[in-house]
Amino acid sequence: MNLAIDLGNTALKWAVFEDKNLIFRGKFDYLNLLEDLKSLEKFQISRVAYTTVIEVPEELKYFLSQFDFVLPINQNSTFPLGNAYETPQTLGIDRLMNAVAANNLFSNNNVLVIDCGTCLKIDFVSIANGFEGGSIAPGLNMRYKALKQFTHQLPLLEPKQFNNLTGKNTSDSIHNGVMSGMANEIIGAVNAYAENYLDLKLIITGGDYLYFQDIIEKKAIFAEPNLTLIGINLLLLHNIE
Repeated sequence: MNLAIDLGNTALKWAVFEDKNLIFRGKFDYLNLLEDLKSLEKFQISRVAYTTVIEVPEELKYFLSQFDFVLPINQNSTFPLGNAYETPQTLGIDRLMNAVAANNLFSNNNVLVIDCGTCLKIDFVSIANGFEGGSIAPGLNMRYKALKQFTHQLPLLEPKQFNNLTGKNTSDSIHNGVMSGMANEIIGAVNAYAENYLDLKLIITGGDYLYFQDIIEKKAIFAEPNLTLIGINLLLLHNIE
């Protein structure tokens, strides 16, 4: 079995795969990482691939030392699709992993990936050139925190689904502005790409995808919360081959 690991700023996400089939997935924080990693010993893992945006913790280095095949993935790795990004060394590896997974899921179509995570990332994967690029904007929680941080009186609120046209109080006005603003940003990008690519497929992922998966009316959208981990496993398989 293969183990895919995504080391983020606040947590370690992981998934166990048998070939391309996801068997189990989970998330660890960094407080008791060594003990948490030991829980993965129940799986018959033979190969590991990981991406990271932080310094690799010593606990993970120790855990990885027991495997014969460990693939650290970065911008210099070998990918099964083209990359037309003009500054590949500054490209977030999570965006590339999403592109690898999207290309595998819809190999005969242009694909727009909507990643509703810490940042809202909307990326285009084309049949012609592979990963093309896209946009990066503040994510849901970042927008709520910005209103609190850069004003004197507005409160910090937790994300909340809000479907009314008009907020009748300050809390609802904030929810309306943040939620509808991000929704309209997604819809605008989808419509702009759909005008240029009739065969466009849509994939939504990320920790906050549930808030937005139903906003795109009359357009089939494929929800895959594990897109990055799927991409990591696919790149592992690609490098083995």
